[in-house]
Amino acid sequence: MPQPHVFRALLVFLIGLIGLACTPARAELDETYEGLLVPNNFESAIQVTLQLHERSGQLTGTITTGAPFHVTAALSSGVNKYGQCNMRIPLTPSFSLRLYGSCQSALFEGRYTIYTTQSEDKPRGTFRLMRKEVKKEVDDDGLPKRSTYAPPTGSLTDCIKTNTRCLMACPQGDYNSEFLCSNRCRRKYQACKAQFSATPAPKAGSGSLLPDSGPTPAR
Repeated sequence: MPQPHVFRALLVFLIGLIGLACTPARAELDETYEGLLVPNNFESAIQVTLQLHERSGQLTGTITTGAPFHVTAALSSGVNKYGQCNMRIPLTPSFSLRLYGSCQSALFEGRYTIYTTQSEDKPRGTFRLMRKEVKKEVDDDGLPKRSTYAPPTGSLTDCIKTNTRCLMACPQGDYNSEFLCSNRCRRKYQACKAQFSATPAPKAGSGSLLPDSGPTPAR
């Protein structure tokens, strides 16, 4: 007869198999993030937009940075291990950027280091990148997809209501995220308002009556 410890080992093994079968597979990243690199030395933050794609844990993509670099560069290496992303991006021949932190579909945050061949000093800091909503051209059924905050076609009042909903949907509690979101809402509101401001006034119909000039004189 099998010993009790054999039954216990078999039970633990079966429970482990059931746990693996019930654990949902982690979705691979395919997102666009935007936010700021905030230096530890209180210098100006660097605005970045990161396009990230994951295949079997390997990361590829591009990053676009604001001042002082103003470049668009591709990842030279990147890996995602259990929700922790580590990547390196050569910005220029002399500077390269390393990002490391927690990467989820809605948020990528952590620490960064800028390596340079010209100095031993390595600028460091933190970053917090929020997922950027990219408008899809078509929905899952192949039909044209309408953006949630697309400019309305009704009136200027609808523009104001849509802008209010857009601002209410912005994330709260983080200044950088709120600032970027409110700027997007403001641009959409200005575009909506300009649409109605540029609408020409309706022309008089061809059948409009002319002013009455009185009876026609008799000949």
